[in-house]
Amino acid sequence: MLHLNWEKITVLIVDDNAFMRKLLRTTLSAFGIKEIVDEPDGASAIERLKLSRTDPVEASLGQVDLILSDYTMPGIDGNLFLRWIRTGEGAPDRFVPFVMVTGAASKDVVREARDAGVSGVLAKPFSANTLAQSILTLVNSGRNFVLAAAYFGPDRRRTERSVQDERRITTPDQIQTVNPDSKIRTLREDVRAVHFRPDNRIRAKLGPDAMGKAVEFDPQVIRAVEERIHELVGDYADWVEKYIDSMAESLAALKPSAEPLKANQKHIANINRIAHELHGQGGTFDYPLITDFGMSLYRATVEPRMLINSNTCKLIQAHIDAIRTVFSGRIQGDGGEVGAQLLTEIARAVKKYT
Repeated sequence: MLHLNWEKITVLIVDDNAFMRKLLRTTLSAFGIKEIVDEPDGASAIERLKLSRTDPVEASLGQVDLILSDYTMPGIDGNLFLRWIRTGEGAPDRFVPFVMVTGAASKDVVREARDAGVSGVLAKPFSANTLAQSILTLVNSGRNFVLAAAYFGPDRRRTERSVQDERRITTPDQIQTVNPDSKIRTLREDVRAVHFRPDNRIRAKLGPDAMGKAVEFDPQVIRAVEERIHELVGDYADWVEKYIDSMAESLAALKPSAEPLKANQKHIANINRIAHELHGQGGTFDYPLITDFGMSLYRATVEPRMLINSNTCKLIQAHIDAIRTVFSGRIQGDGGEVGAQLLTEIARAVKKYT
């Protein structure tokens, strides 16, 4: 068994959901990672990283080896935070691995994150194994960074493949490569792209046993982490109850109107945010029905300026009732006949009230 110094790795977690921050912390700690800090949003993370550059003691943060950031956050979301990391003024390390954690891992979201310079995308709901694989990919297959027109980040082409129609206009002789030990201080005038080969800092910190070998987590550790995640189900119960109450309060505050009302927008946004969180968390704790209902409600409330009428309220109420039923009855897995009936009722409500 390899001896790997995971305790030397520093991870920054950025997520506006306190429970998700706790879940990530617990999982990473079980992997042996001890240096973990977290922030509730992109703005506070930026300020802390700026401070770490000038006063790491005051920031209680030194060099960060990995960032795990939620995609959907109020204010500065995951994508804006990532763009600051890669190109913003005052960013302490533009090469730091950045994994986007999202419950809306659609092709558009993945493409947007890729074009902002993401290192990897972790879809919610995640398991101990999928989180482990995201980390191991960064260790075992470090990628070059590319500076080109309108882009700076990991090479978006993970492999070199021959294509029938070459879309790139940059030829090999217009690319300048910069190695970690390079003494180059200027760029050639004909350069259209620069390829950086940064050191794989995570691998280096893991110690000699990680050099030149594929790094893996012990399968027994993965199983132990899965058990630790399930131990958090009690905490998750408390969070879901708060979620349901918050959505019910927002629903009660909605006012039907023939035109968009600003007073309604914050309540729809709250319901939509919670639906997104439920979609991302349910499967992690073996509540796939909550994941399904969360996504359905998220899609139904994705437009904050939507018009509110009696049908809108009935549709939202149907989702809240279904989520409450699943959780109060501890209906895990597919739920059998009850689960099938709930799915049918939601599908009927969407068809009837949309």
